Amino acid sequence: MKIKASGLLLIGTAVLAGGCKLVATPALMWGREPTKEVPAEWPHLQNKKVAIFVWADAETLIEHPWAQLEVAEFVAKAMQRNVAGISFVPNKRVYEFEQRQPKWVSTDPAELGDRFGAERVLLIELSQFTTREPESPHLYRGHLAANVKVYNAEFKNSAPVYKASVEAVYPPDSPGKWGVSEREIRRATIETFAEKVAALFYDRRVKVR
Repeated sequence: MKIKASGLLLIGTAVLAGGCKLVATPALMWGREPTKEVPAEWPHLQNKKVAIFVWADAETLIEHPWAQLEVAEFVAKAMQRNVAGISFVPNKRVYEFEQRQPKWVSTDPAELGDRFGAERVLLIELSQFTTREPESPHLYRGHLAANVKVYNAEFKNSAPVYKASVEAVYPPDSPGKWGVSEREIRRATIETFAEKVAALFYDRRVKVR
């Protein structure tokens, strides 16, 4: 009887182990993590010419004088990789205009788009841009937040056709490791933000947590 009992115990253990393997086999077999499809919030920038304008307050521009151009460049690159047929007015042209005309922000976005031959205007209003922890300024950690708005340049003095709020934190779980430079943190923060902005405008697959 002892032998039979031991045999049953071994069989039961084998079945449980086998069951776990059966559950895990598909993911292990293909080496892929499970994903799900997330549709674009506003999938209407395909095949459109876009002008990106970035607004930032004086305090942000004192600390990060190139913030407007950097954000526009990273956002354009992220969108070009993922949004079919999209094109952009050269960001340097827009940035130079922003510097020459500091009151551009009070201009009708449709007029701005028309000025640069764009069909749509993507306005990014920065509400936070820092590379340090707010409560611990000696620690590097990027925080970037903005209101994102899309305007149709064909309709003067109209409301945005789409708007959203986007926030990015880098590193996401803790301050940067010892030895990481402020420049590296800034670049990674803007890249993270740009990917989140781009993700609003195209269908994508994300990992299932």
